[in-house]
Parts: sequence; structure tokens; C-alpha cells
Amino acid sequence: MSPRALFVTTVPITLEAFLVPFAEHFRSQGWRVDALANGASTNPHIADSFDARFDVAWSRNPLDPGNLRGSSAEVRRIVTDGGYDIVHVHTPIAAFVTRWALRRLPAGGRPVVIYTAHGFHFYRGQRRIPHALFRMMECIAAQWTDYLVTINREDLEAARRFRGIPAERVRHIPGIGVDVTRFDKGAVTAEEAVAVRPELDLAPEAFMLTMIAELAPVKRHAHLLDALSRTRDPRTVLVLVGEGILEPELREEVRKLGLANRVRFAGYRRDIPAVLAASDALVLVSEREGLPRSVLEAMAAGKPVIGTSTRGITDAVDADSGWIVDKCDAAALAAAIDYAASHPDEVTRRGHAARLRAMTEFALPRIISAYEELYLEALASRE
Repeated sequence: MSPRALFVTTVPITLEAFLVPFAEHFRSQGWRVDALANGASTNPHIADSFDARFDVAWSRNPLDPGNLRGSSAEVRRIVTDGGYDIVHVHTPIAAFVTRWALRRLPAGGRPVVIYTAHGFHFYRGQRRIPHALFRMMECIAAQWTDYLVTINREDLEAARRFRGIPAERVRHIPGIGVDVTRFDKGAVTAEEAVAVRPELDLAPEAFMLTMIAELAPVKRHAHLLDALSRTRDPRTVLVLVGEGILEPELREEVRKLGLANRVRFAGYRRDIPAVLAASDALVLVSEREGLPRSVLEAMAAGKPVIGTSTRGITDAVDADSGWIVDKCDAAALAAAIDYAASHPDEVTRRGHAARLRAMTEFALPRIISAYEELYLEALASRE
């Protein structure tokens, strides 16, 4: 019988955005790969990538008691009926509930449980109470985990201190991979790239600084706007790609800071390769990250990154591929932006280095290969 794997996420967008290439790869190797999420069966974008799709009505609210009652029973039934060799869990709610649901299955019928932590919700510099709470939940769930995969070095160090899982079962795989071919020079036509700036009302000589992120508090757009207001080069225009609850508040902040001519709200975009091709650099200043996809994609597109000393950002960006400044120093961030805007040759050089780093460290085939090795080890451990 061919090996069987179940991918589990809280919502199907995670499957669609990150895990489809992995499902398709393992299916091509003879695996049966199924998916479980709240709404998986009705998402048309993953219909052809999985053998079967199952729904579970868990909530994204971590305090919802229904998650550990009805949802866990449904997960246990699906896993038992499916006869899976590996259950691979992602995202905090789905990962915790699934591990809770499977913790008491008899050894002979229990699959190997792999958890990929896409950035723990606790991190260095966090306030003490939420840090302790989130860390405690991860420590508890670690004892129900066979392999724990971290995607950045800070999380790796933290996970190896968990008492519930042996340190040798904690692994580091840098992210979910980036398809560098999508960002090759030939992948975006000149016409597509050239069309972006006029659409956003940007002059050809503008220094286009792009941020691709949900408009949410964790991304700290306000900090970036503060820095932008301190920059000296009026050619710098910030393009905010993404949607979110903070948009009205951020638009008001732009007005207050007198930045209406230097900020563009681009909304949700499906043409990210073209947007990056038109950009000069990417910026990201988040409070916390796992290993940010927008950074990896910008690097694959040959664009340097201006970032803060945030977990995940510093794992991706080194001194050759961009600029890293102190997390809370708006003046230093402004200085880095001004430097990049006034040194086009250095932007080009660091962009080339970023592209090379993306290809050698974070390319999708490399990450898939690492998971293939882990899956084979997991199967051997089960036997």
C-alpha cells in the first residue's frame, strides 16, 4: 500500500498559498495526500492537488472550547478512518487541536505527527505574560509531537529547550520554499513590469519601495510611515500591497504626516512578480515573523530588502542582500531608505546577492527535498 499523509491547517488558504507544491510532489512519488481544514472541501484552488479534502468546524479563536470538544473528535475520526502514516500539522489552532485529538491513539494505529511551526507566537522582546502563555501552550503540545520543524533559528533554539520532545526530533528547515522561476527575468514581460508604475501613479524616476503585508498591527505599518516621514529624498514612494483592518487608520496617519503624495495603497494583488519587477526594494518591519514569504520572493526577484532586526527577517536577509536596522529605531530605518534611494549601484549589487541567496538557501526544490528526507525518516521510525 502506498504511504498516506494528511495535511492539516486551520483554514484552506494556507494549503492554497503554501502547501500545494508539497502535496503535488509527494503524490507524484506515489503517496496519497489528503487535506483537512475548515472549508477545505469547497476551496476550488486546491481541488486538483489533493486526493481527498475534509472539513472540520474549528474556530480561529484559541479560547473557543468547541475546538477541544467537537472538533477534536472529528479530527480523530478522520485520521482513524484514513489510516495515515503521517499527519503533518500547520498553523497554531489546527496544530494544537490535532495533536490533542491524536495524543491517546493506540501505538499501532497512531500516525507519525509532524508539526511545522511557521513562527511561534512567543518571541524575544515580547511582553512577559503573552510570552509565557504562548510558550506554555507550545511546551504542552510538544509532548504529543513526533517531529517539530522550525523555520528560523530563534524558534529552533526555543524548541530544543522544550521538555516534551527530544532535541534530536526538533529540526530546522528554512521556510516553505520560494519558486524562484516565477521571478526569473523572463517570467515577467517588460510590458507587465512597465505597466505597474503608471497604474500606481508613480513617476519613472521614483524610488519604489514596496511592502507586501496584511494591513494588521503585527506588521507595524505605522512605524514605517514614521520612518518615511523622516526621509530626505522626495523621490521615495512607498507602495503598500495588501488589505486589512488597519487601512482606514493608516490612511488617516498618511494624511496627518503629509505623505499623501508618497504613499500608495495598492490593495490585494495577484501580479506580485510584476510588482516586484517594477520595485527598487522591498521593506518589512514586522513585530514578529516566521520566515516572511514576501522577503524571499523579493530576493528571488533580485531586489534587496530593507528590514528590521526581527526574527525571520534576519534569517533571510544578510549584510550582502539588504539592510537590517534596529527594530525600534525609526531614524535608522529612514537613513537606510535614504541610502538605498541615493545609491542605485549598491541597490543593484545587493539585489544580485539577494537573488543568489534565494536560489541557494530558500528555493522550493531544496525545501521539498528536506521534507522528503524527513518523511522517509518518519516512515522508518513508524516501522
